[in-house]
Amino acid sequence: MERRAGAASWYALLVLLIATVLGSIDGMLITLLTEPMRHTLSLSDTQIGMLKGAGLILFAGLATLPLGWLSDRFDRRFVLAGCVLLWSAATGLRGTAMDYSMLFIASIGLGVGEAGLGPITHSLIPDLFPRAQRVLANAIFGISAVFGSALGAVLGGSIVRAVENSRHLLSVDWHAYETWRLTFFAMALVGIPVALLALTIRSGRSGRGAAAAVHDPSPSTTTAAHDETGISFRDYMRDHWRTLAGLVIGSGLASVGLSSVGGWIPIVAARQFNIQPAELGQGIGLAVMAGTVVGGALGVLAMRVARRRVGPAAAVRVLTLGYCAAALVSIGLLFVRSSFDVFVLLALLVVPLICGSVVLPNVLQQVAPAHLRSRIVGVLVMCGLPFSVLGPMAIGVISDAVKHVPNGLAMAVVAITLTGCLFGACLLRAYEAPFVRLLKAMNADY
Repeated sequence: MERRAGAASWYALLVLLIATVLGSIDGMLITLLTEPMRHTLSLSDTQIGMLKGAGLILFAGLATLPLGWLSDRFDRRFVLAGCVLLWSAATGLRGTAMDYSMLFIASIGLGVGEAGLGPITHSLIPDLFPRAQRVLANAIFGISAVFGSALGAVLGGSIVRAVENSRHLLSVDWHAYETWRLTFFAMALVGIPVALLALTIRSGRSGRGAAAAVHDPSPSTTTAAHDETGISFRDYMRDHWRTLAGLVIGSGLASVGLSSVGGWIPIVAARQFNIQPAELGQGIGLAVMAGTVVGGALGVLAMRVARRRVGPAAAVRVLTLGYCAAALVSIGLLFVRSSFDVFVLLALLVVPLICGSVVLPNVLQQVAPAHLRSRIVGVLVMCGLPFSVLGPMAIGVISDAVKHVPNGLAMAVVAITLTGCLFGACLLRAYEAPFVRLLKAMNADY
């Protein structure tokens, strides 16, 4: 009988959540402050798309594999703390940007720092929690990651306003800085205590096979069974690359479409209806919170129902249906008449996004043996880079091409979302059977 996770496991999860929320807040602020930065630095939509795509996503993906390698071999506490300090420093560097080049470099630092969260989290959670509690732990983590974006949006506008109202407390030398710059400086300082908090986690299992110290003494029988197989990284990739390629390409195409949810739809609201950061933050935050609550509950429920109906294919089936729903909902952006309409649409799109956040970690954690998990996740993320980069950039390029057309940015968002999500859903459906075979090969209890 599996033992339940103890207090140390839940504490470690809490620290992961805090770090994730901080990263989400730092990432959301650049969306809230896009319009002020665009006016100050004379940015085009193509450049904005480059910042969100190549700057954040491309270099984050490139860093995922080496960070996964570090997570497999060294104390994850120090890897996590280093990542937090790096992205916090990059947040402060954004405030110093005098041109697009410096802003791009800062975005690279932010992306690389936040890239460590994925491998560390997907490696730790299976060690912290037995299978009976793992879906719940993944659901809590996935929901909190998006809730962090909501929190960043809700607080972001208030933070900007508080910084503006606190100018009189600063020395005269600081008065020349725009409010958006001061906001980035302030948020950079928050990373220091969070990095120190990461060091308080008791050291977990290393990639060399030590027993997990953060979990109750006995790991799950399935994990132990995988470690005993000792399959090499090269043999695993040789045997299963076709199935992994189908999953990566299908999810990648969908990510091209879903890239608009957090990055571009808020900009549509700000630009089309002239909303200020405070109002924009509140609207985005409430929309994301509502979508998160519904999507989280729906994701857990959908997995339970799908497991009874389709067994091991449940995760891929839920993802497929969610991507189809997102494609159809996105069409509504062409018919919005107020900022309220945009926020309602955003909430509806967050629902399938959260369902995916609940489901996808289970896919990543179950397709590989425990001793290869961080590296496999890193490889999958890197292989999905072209799609993750393509989404934000494509929307920006299309928007610039039709900038003289009314509602051109919304048209670009809908075109990319509809196409990416539908093609991604079709490909995932086609690779459902190979996924089930891989799942059974890696999990003896299926």
